[in-house]
Amino acid sequence: MKKQVGTLLTAILVASSLGLQQPVATVLAAKRPATTIVQPVKAGKEIALQSAPNVRDLGGYVNSKGQSIKPHRLLRSAQLSTLTKADARKLAKVYHLKTDVDLRTLDEQKAAPDAAIPGVTHVSNPVFLHWGKASGNLSDKVAGNGVKNMETFYRSALLSKQGRKAYRTLFLTLLRNPNNKAVLWHCSAGKDRAGMGTMLILTALGFNRKLITKDYLLSNKYLAARNAGILAQDKQKGYTPVQLANAKAGAGVQISFLNAGYSAVDKKYGSMQKYLRKGLGLSNKQLAQLQKSYLTAPKSVKR
Repeated sequence: MKKQVGTLLTAILVASSLGLQQPVATVLAAKRPATTIVQPVKAGKEIALQSAPNVRDLGGYVNSKGQSIKPHRLLRSAQLSTLTKADARKLAKVYHLKTDVDLRTLDEQKAAPDAAIPGVTHVSNPVFLHWGKASGNLSDKVAGNGVKNMETFYRSALLSKQGRKAYRTLFLTLLRNPNNKAVLWHCSAGKDRAGMGTMLILTALGFNRKLITKDYLLSNKYLAARNAGILAQDKQKGYTPVQLANAKAGAGVQISFLNAGYSAVDKKYGSMQKYLRKGLGLSNKQLAQLQKSYLTAPKSVKR
């Protein structure tokens, strides 16, 4: 059964990833207009790119101390393999991107490498080294387990040795980042592995679970057109209702996925703060440096 569950989870995530490896025009109803100049974005709002969905600037989010994340410093996204030159220029020139942290498996990175962006360093930092073998279709033998397998995926990403190594590396990259530059982290769709990375970063910056969950669920909004296209293609391929349900679970995000990660961390480490210190090996000095680098000065907040 363990092997079957792993196979299903792999198939769900690979199917989700493949949707982003296709030309963007095949899964989005219409291309966004290309542009090279933007105004500072509202917290949580998608950065309009022609060639990549679910790209966001965390700048503008305000924590309970009245500190806001500085704009153009922390970016999360889907994979950048189909990035156009105009979009690459936009990320580099407008958003001051310096480092691209790739959380995908080594196989995913090889199959669809990120587009080169002049002046930007690509960091291969897989949360999982490999998916292993996976069939093209989802297995009927583990019917209805799509959600449960995604929850298992979150627990494994946060607790496994490789996952903890990857998220520690993400934090160390943030700590080395120049004060006027941005770091971007991504997986395939920018929702699960990147979503957990965002959860950890926002936690370290003093944000509560309510705000973290709100940001996490935005992936459903910004991937809606892409997911509709993928599921329509799956239906045309003759997927059964069970297979479609599992594919749908893997294509989006659900609160239960995030909560599974929280629960696993709380059970093993006691709290997210203890996980940052014991699980990822971050010191109080490093966490303080992170807040100083990416947050504005505290100010009073109206209750």
